[in-house]
Amino acid sequence: MTARFAALFTIVLLLVVPLWDGAYGTGLWQSQTVIMRFLVMAVATAVLLNRAVSSKWRRRLPYLPMLLVVIAATLLCGFSGSDLNANTRMLTAHSFLLMGIVVLVAIMPLTLVEAGVMVSPILMLLVLGARGPVASGYVPLEMVLFVLLPLSVMAALVQLYRTIVAAQEIAIDPLTGVYTRAFGMEMLSLNFETAYRKRSPLTVAFIDLDDFKKINDKFGHDYGDRILREVGINLSQRFRRSDLVIRWGGEEFLVILPDLTLERADEVIQRVMSPGLAELANGRGQQASCGLAERVEDAISQPHNLIDLADQRMYDAKKRRDREQIVAEGLSGRRTSSASKAKARPDSAALNQSLN
Repeated sequence: MTARFAALFTIVLLLVVPLWDGAYGTGLWQSQTVIMRFLVMAVATAVLLNRAVSSKWRRRLPYLPMLLVVIAATLLCGFSGSDLNANTRMLTAHSFLLMGIVVLVAIMPLTLVEAGVMVSPILMLLVLGARGPVASGYVPLEMVLFVLLPLSVMAALVQLYRTIVAAQEIAIDPLTGVYTRAFGMEMLSLNFETAYRKRSPLTVAFIDLDDFKKINDKFGHDYGDRILREVGINLSQRFRRSDLVIRWGGEEFLVILPDLTLERADEVIQRVMSPGLAELANGRGQQASCGLAERVEDAISQPHNLIDLADQRMYDAKKRRDREQIVAEGLSGRRTSSASKAKARPDSAALNQSLN
C-alpha cells in the first residue's frame, strides 16, 4: 500500500511541477531530464497498477515495488544533476520527490536488512555526491538526506515493532500463549485450501479439559488460569511446528494437524495427552477429552464442518470417559476387591446396559 501511495505521489508531482519549473518548454522536450521523468512515471504507473512485480515476487519480497520507486527517483536525481539543460527549479523538484519518498519509507514496517536495502540507492547517490556534488537546486539535498535517512530507517524499525506487537495481540491468546480463535479460524481456512489443492489429509483435534469447572469452583480462578497456562505451554511444545494450537474458548482447544490421517493423528494425540496436560494439586495430570475429524476420510467440504464433527466426537468421547469414571469409582455397584466381584456382576451389567 505504501509503495502504491509513493507511486501516486511520484506521478502527481512529476506531472504538476513542470508547470512551475518550465520542463514543458519547447527546448526541453529533448533533454535528458525530461526523458528520465517520463521513464520514472512509467515505473511509478506500473507499481500503482501492480504490474511492476509479479505476485510471486511480491509475496517473497513485499518491499520490492517500493524499492523500484526509490531506485527510479534516485536515478532521476542523479541524471538530472549532470544535465546541463536542467534548471535549478527542476533539480529542486527532484529533491522534494526524493525527500518525500524517504519519508514514506519511514512508515513501512521493515527489518534492519530490508531498510538497508531500501535506502542503498540513496546512499550510493550520496557517495557520488561526495565525489562530485549532486546538483540539488534550492535545497541542499545531501545535507537533508544525511539527516532524513537515519530517521527513516529508525522509524521503519519502529513500525515493524508496532506491527509485530499488534499482530501478537490479535493472534496470540495472552493467557495460554497459543493462537486466538479468530486467527485460528483464518489459519484453518488457509490450511484447508492448501490441503484441497494438494489433495492431502488435514485433521482437526477438538480438545476439552475434563472437570475444569469443578477445578475452578474448588480452587479458584487463579488456579484455573495456571492450569490453562500450563496446558497451552504443553500443547505448544508437544506438537510439531507445523501444527497450530488454538484456544477455542474457555477450556476448549483446537489443534490443526496438516498432512495427518485420522489414524496417525490419533497416535499423536494419545502421545501428547497420555502424560496429562497439566499438573493438578493432587499430583495427577489434567486429563482431557478429544475428538478428531479429517477432511478426506470424513468427506468434509467446509472448514467449519470439520470443526463441528470434531466437536461432536469430543462430546462422545467425554460421555465415554464419564462412564468409565463411574465404573472406576464403584458407583455402578462394582467392587474393586476380588471377593465382591462375583456379587457385583449382575448389578454392574444392568448399569452398563443403562449407560449404553
